[in-house]
Amino acid sequence: MLQSAPGNGEKHEDILAAVRYLRENGAKTVSVIGASMGGAAAATALIHARPGEIDRLILLAPVPAAEPERLTGPKLFVVSRGDALAAKVQGQFEKAPDPKELMILEGSAHAQFLFQTDQGARLMKRILEFLSESKTEAKKK
Repeated sequence: MLQSAPGNGEKHEDILAAVRYLRENGAKTVSVIGASMGGAAAATALIHARPGEIDRLILLAPVPAAEPERLTGPKLFVVSRGDALAAKVQGQFEKAPDPKELMILEGSAHAQFLFQTDQGARLMKRILEFLSESKTEAKKK
């Protein structure tokens, strides 16, 4: 059985329930974004998801998730250079399969607090671009 990150509990099941609700109610695509501990839960949800349930995953300075090598589909990892989790995020990124992208921002803000820095607009722009990319574009990364 897959173990969750410390303190993660079974939060990934809540994420999967939301994803499935959206799909059952007509959503053509579903992307998940998670920050810090929510990033570990989002990654774990992707690992447990049925093929094609989650189209894209965005992780903002995620707490490490078990088995990052099982993360399918396009993934965007984001961390600030001075974040205490920066090395762990880079390690998770390296273990994850393609397609994937690592965005390292200046400063030391953690997870969702990145949006409150002078890097916030750049981050939001990249997230919106990432969400609108076609599958072909994602495979090129």
